[in-house]
Amino acid sequence: MEKPSRVKAVASFLFKLLRVLIVLGIAFALAFWLYASRSTPEKKELVRIPPSVRIFEAHSQSEMMTVEAFGTVSPRRLVKIAVEVPGRIVYMNPSFLEGGMIENSDLLVQIDPQSYGLGKEAAAIRVTQARVDLDSLNQEIENLKKDMGLAKTNVKLTQKEFARMTALSQNQFASKTSLDKAEQQHLAARIQLQTIQNRLSLIPAMVEQKKAALAMADVEFDKAALALDRTRILSGFDGFVLDKQAQVGEYVNPGQILGSVYAKDELDVEVRIPLEQMRWIQTYFENGRLPSARIHIANFEGPEKRVWEARVARIKARVDERTRTLPMTLEIQTGSNNGTNPVRATLFDLKPGTFVGCTIIGETYENIFVVPRHLLKPGNVLYLVTDSHLEIRQVRLLRKFEEQVYINGGLTNGDKIIASPVPGAIEGMELTIKENGQQAGKKP
Repeated sequence: MEKPSRVKAVASFLFKLLRVLIVLGIAFALAFWLYASRSTPEKKELVRIPPSVRIFEAHSQSEMMTVEAFGTVSPRRLVKIAVEVPGRIVYMNPSFLEGGMIENSDLLVQIDPQSYGLGKEAAAIRVTQARVDLDSLNQEIENLKKDMGLAKTNVKLTQKEFARMTALSQNQFASKTSLDKAEQQHLAARIQLQTIQNRLSLIPAMVEQKKAALAMADVEFDKAALALDRTRILSGFDGFVLDKQAQVGEYVNPGQILGSVYAKDELDVEVRIPLEQMRWIQTYFENGRLPSARIHIANFEGPEKRVWEARVARIKARVDERTRTLPMTLEIQTGSNNGTNPVRATLFDLKPGTFVGCTIIGETYENIFVVPRHLLKPGNVLYLVTDSHLEIRQVRLLRKFEEQVYINGGLTNGDKIIASPVPGAIEGMELTIKENGQQAGKKP
């Protein structure tokens, strides 16, 4: 039984081996046929194509230098409304509230004027009384002068009478009693004259006293009139109310703040300029001129860009120690804007606290080449195309400003500046130019 089983296993192995040999034979035959029927490939020479680049031609131009800064609008003339006389507020202008518009000479606040009016009347009465006293004294002076004339005449008459009686008494034609009486009359006349002269000598001092009293009365009247006038607080200009701190019926004291107002069309902006930026506007100040500027509302999104003209009014006396910048004040020009809508683009739209961008206009430089900033390589180098080859040229840089650089040396009109990347750039490498370049001064 074991022998037939072994024969069967050997037969199965031989059958499997035969199938493998047949498959290998067919594969070998097919491979030989493919190798024998192959075609010889055509040989092609490798052609190296130069990199293609975009270029734009350099052209010089006049370029105005500007200095950009940001600041906050503030009122040029801000007035705090304060009380000068005590009293109760009996009237307040309806426009005297935050944001209200006031006009020049408008009555803003009225303090109760009754007691001040009575004080003025009393002062006027004292002035009248002092004037009457001075007039009475002047009349008394006139009377005394007349009395002195009469007294002098009386002295002369009594003196003659006394002399006559003395002569008669010596000749025993007049009694001793008559002589004494004549002498007494003469002495009385002299005493009367002396009295009048004494009173007249005191008159100048009395006149000065009366004049001083009249002057004091006038001063008191002016003070009373001024106090009455100060019960009325008037606006000194056209403007707007910034804040209000009192109400009708309140009792106020001198020095108490009732609110504050600022003048219309008188706004400033304080900006801080880095010292390295001052070179672009420094020549203005050296020549005694003031640079002009433009103001626009920062972060304003809308179809209309509102711009106001301004000028540099003054430079502060010291550099800010924290930021190392120079503070500068710009005065916004009244009613100046270039907005398309004159109603919206007015100075009324600018209010204290508005955050604005400022462009200070500096000197104009000639023969300047303006190139996009990203094309300038380290070391102030530009890539150019010269006779279809790469030229790496160093240029003289005047200024980097925003997304552009200003070049004032190293370029000539017509130079072809490469505006696209050049991987593996090597001086003199061959290049091809695309036909979509742009001119210098325009972003490619």
